Amino acid sequence: MSFKHILVAVDLSPSSQAVINKAVAVAKSDNSQLSLVYVEVDSMALPPKEEQELHAKLQSLADECDYTVSDVSVVVGDLSPKLKGLVKQMDIDLVVCGHHHKVLSRLFSSIPKVVNAVETDLLIVYLDD
Repeated sequence: MSFKHILVAVDLSPSSQAVINKAVAVAKSDNSQLSLVYVEVDSMALPPKEEQELHAKLQSLADECDYTVSDVSVVVGDLSPKLKGLVKQMDIDLVVCGHHHKVLSRLFSSIPKVVNAVETDLLIVYLDD
């Protein structure tokens, strides 16, 4: 299966690089377009300075990639609906995100909501801390 446009959802933690690396490997094999997104789920709105700082962190991750990243986005809101909207808006055919196997992640994981909301293929990267 080949993909035309891959969206990588990261949380800007150190483990984000592992998620990006996995997406880059897929993108390289298919010569896919690659986009990164950070969804700020803890705020209703971001002050411009904070949004710029988050965008700069995301752009830094993009710049460190061994692959061209066509778009970086910082959005605010609930993860599942935001990803669902971006998939449709950007014509995404693969979403890549990470999942930590910790007790709290098992209780409060956003992955089941993403699986049920996003209408495209998903690649969930296991993150071992």
